Amino acid sequence: MRNQTKYFIIVLGALVLFNCSKFKEKYKIEEIDGVKYYKNTGEAAGKYRPTAKLLFKIKGPENVPDSMKGFGYILDVISDYNDNIYILDGDQATIKKYNKSGEFERYFPEQSGNGVDQFQRPTQFALMYDTLIVYDPPGGKYLQYLTSGTFIQSHYLMSGLKPIFLNSDGKTNLSSFAATITQIDSVDYAVNKLCVLNDRLKIEYVVREIRQPFNKDSFFPDILTSYTLKDGLFYIAENLSDAYRIYVADNRGAMQYIIEKEFTKIPYNEYERTQLNEFVTLSGFQPLDSNKVYYKKAINTIEIDKNNKLWTQPSLDRTEVNQDSFYIDIFDKGIFINRTVLDFINGNETYKLKGNRIYVIAEDRKSVRVYDY
Repeated sequence: MRNQTKYFIIVLGALVLFNCSKFKEKYKIEEIDGVKYYKNTGEAAGKYRPTAKLLFKIKGPENVPDSMKGFGYILDVISDYNDNIYILDGDQATIKKYNKSGEFERYFPEQSGNGVDQFQRPTQFALMYDTLIVYDPPGGKYLQYLTSGTFIQSHYLMSGLKPIFLNSDGKTNLSSFAATITQIDSVDYAVNKLCVLNDRLKIEYVVREIRQPFNKDSFFPDILTSYTLKDGLFYIAENLSDAYRIYVADNRGAMQYIIEKEFTKIPYNEYERTQLNEFVTLSGFQPLDSNKVYYKKAINTIEIDKNNKLWTQPSLDRTEVNQDSFYIDIFDKGIFINRTVLDFINGNETYKLKGNRIYVIAEDRKSVRVYDY
């Protein structure tokens, strides 16, 4: 009996050792030059799949002047700490506010135009505590409003920063990309800086810089990427097509850690290539070279949820079978734990994680669905 017990303990120990080794093979953690790297294989180290419950759908107000009914074109959606919802309508040049139950409260400003408190064609907005900051390129200015709709002030841009992807953590960090063309040693470079802005909307710190040689053969999307931020940390996707990598840095650019995942380059299919070519030419760049193969970025979007898990939208080899499926990769503390389909989102819709909820902007940009998860 004693021998049988001893044999059982040996076998059990071997099984535990085998399973632990197998688990560890899914990722490893290395420190390089003082920075921790989470190196993930393509195999998930967990089984986390978010579930979502539809709370309501916002289609736009009706008991308002005809010019403000419904939505013209939804650019973005933001929520505050009380789950009030703010929707930026580009066509109607207004912000529409809803309470946490999805009931319409107000819109502001009262009308679009050239007034100091009005905007003409807004493109972006962000929330800092109880203040909404709107960027209006035709007016050449930023505008600030309290979340109650009260106008605070405008900042006219005489020169300098023209934001790309204005964002914030809702507290102390207002951020944006700032793109310029710079000559270094007689070579032109496209330089895209992810910046923290000060209270005068000027660059305070550069969190990360993307630099690419710039000439007639340059591929415009190479200088673009996506990011998110929460609690003073920035999560920045690599801009290249051959590296699945996320940089995690503080608001002064000090690298905290880096997440990597195995990835194989994926070329655009014919349909995607046509869409990309339209985007590139509309942005003022040369059409794609029909003889050249172009590759997708490894990561398209990046969000962080209420449990501090990171959600990324990876590039995939799209076919008729999966062309409308919305896949996400989920990371927990740098470790890849699952790839799953968000079956409540269609392939061409946009989602955002804000507070305790998921906001999905419909493909036609005329409604928002709100989910608990």
